[in-house]
Amino acid sequence: MPHDDYERLVIPIQERMVNSVWRIVQDMHETEDVVQEALVQIMHRFDEVRRHPNPTALMLRICSNKALDHVRRRKSRRDTLDRLPPLPQHDATTPSQALAQSEDRTLILDFLRTLPQREAEAITLYALEDLDYAAVAEAMGCFQVTVRVLIGRARRRFRKEFGANPAVRSIGSRISQPAGE
Repeated sequence: MPHDDYERLVIPIQERMVNSVWRIVQDMHETEDVVQEALVQIMHRFDEVRRHPNPTALMLRICSNKALDHVRRRKSRRDTLDRLPPLPQHDATTPSQALAQSEDRTLILDFLRTLPQREAEAITLYALEDLDYAAVAEAMGCFQVTVRVLIGRARRRFRKEFGANPAVRSIGSRISQPAGE
């Protein structure tokens, strides 16, 4: 693939690609990931893109298709999260404490639904399914270092979201543990 063709065809529409994906995905972190996936596919199909009568339309269609696939996977992940076993119970001495813990668990599950797909998958396997980094990497088909990065991102988001709420942090203690424990 000649470098000049890439600069001539892809670079000028990158902002349009991002905007197109964002309108479907509605999350900037996920948008960046989806655009990268689309760019990889464009690179693999570059001869076809270059010969297409309207290369811009084809590249934007690839981006839209990747975004729609991502949204479908995200919905599937949410359905999976809905079927997760309940978070561990902590001893509540009063009914009001039991209610508060139930609400805190709901907050954590809602938080997991907001994460990008791969982060949610990694932190769920690690923190809720109690797998180690190697097992999570094997289950996700990626490297352990990738798992550590994904879990680290999810933990930062968790601490940012629940840093001032010790009850939620205690229920999600395996989520909020610092990396390298």
